[in-house]
Amino acid sequence: MDQNRCRIRLKSVVTRTTQLLMGSMFAIVLVLNFTSGQTAIAQKMLVQTGFEEFTVGKPPKDWEVRGDGFEVTNDTVKTDKKSLAILGGANDDRVGITIETDNPIVSVEFWVYIKSGGRSFNFKVVSSDNINQNDGGVYVNWNANAVRLFDGGAWRPIDDFDTDTWKYVRVVADVSKSEFDFYAGDDRNDALKAKGEKKLPFRNVAVNPVAKWVVFHVYTIAAPGYVDDLLVYEGDEPINLAVEPTDKLATVWGYIKHH
Repeated sequence: MDQNRCRIRLKSVVTRTTQLLMGSMFAIVLVLNFTSGQTAIAQKMLVQTGFEEFTVGKPPKDWEVRGDGFEVTNDTVKTDKKSLAILGGANDDRVGITIETDNPIVSVEFWVYIKSGGRSFNFKVVSSDNINQNDGGVYVNWNANAVRLFDGGAWRPIDDFDTDTWKYVRVVADVSKSEFDFYAGDDRNDALKAKGEKKLPFRNVAVNPVAKWVVFHVYTIAAPGYVDDLLVYEGDEPINLAVEPTDKLATVWGYIKHH
């Protein structure tokens, strides 16, 4: 009889210990998931497109467009079957997409192909509500074998830039400081590891606390350019495209229950 009581007590102790252990592990998982969830929120993806969803021969649907020099193409492409072509147009023509964020820092990444022969398109991260505004944000241009910025008074070289080949570009714009970092490489990994050029000035001081537009802009363009795999996301840390944080809790908790 005493042996049976001992067995019952021992089983009860083991059960309670197991429940406490599982509860503690679940709490740890919740903390880890919350932490990774916070990281995901800090790096919310705002735009992600390879232009595959759009019609060839037309500009991206639902983007803000002025002029007829922009079209989705299957001619010069880096990945999959389509890219965005910036072929020409009148001064101040542009194609851009609005972004909604409360984070003053946004990162923009894309593949870019600049044809040789002179000045190509401009790239802007606009802090104004008005997409036409050139001041108060990133203002970058590709000209022959160089990339340069306009600081409000003059064009300044950022770095050499190869033409007639695909390069990967990453721009980190900090609207709160009216400055940006510029990185380039032969692919994404190369660009992420690059030393880059940092604390480059906006064309003028930002006019809003956050970015409002990402824009490809034409001014005295002589050489076409192409863009593929556009990413726009919050924060200055490179986003991990392979991670799915929302799946972690179910996966780990399922493992705990099974074992």
